[in-house]
Amino acid sequence: MSTFSLNKRVFIAALLTCCAAVFLGGCDDDLIDSPDQIVFPDTNVSYLRHVQPLFNVSCNFSGCHSLESRAGDLALTSHFDVTLKAGMVIPGEPDRSLLVQIIRGTSPHPASFQARVNQNHKDGIAQWVREGAGPE
Repeated sequence: MSTFSLNKRVFIAALLTCCAAVFLGGCDDDLIDSPDQIVFPDTNVSYLRHVQPLFNVSCNFSGCHSLESRAGDLALTSHFDVTLKAGMVIPGEPDRSLLVQIIRGTSPHPASFQARVNQNHKDGIAQWVREGAGPE
């Protein structure tokens, strides 16, 4: 192998390593890995910015409401999954929505997730449902 070919390979490997470091380093700041990082606003609750991230860190894992596990025949991995099950979400009616009842602790839920959600989360989910439970 020629010196030019070897130098070219080393340069390409170094360039790819630098690009990966920059790309992956920028992602760490946006990674949500704790429910405490999610704060719901009083109005204009977003499914994509608030509800789904909360489900991702509190409910979507093996043995719970992941696509594979579907505890209680429910996945909490997409807006479609969350709103598909009858009675789970009744847009505009948080008090009648099973999701709100469960997150508030007024309807039974076999696993204890209550330690992972706070009052802001409970109020935020109810507000999202009150506002129509949209997918955005």
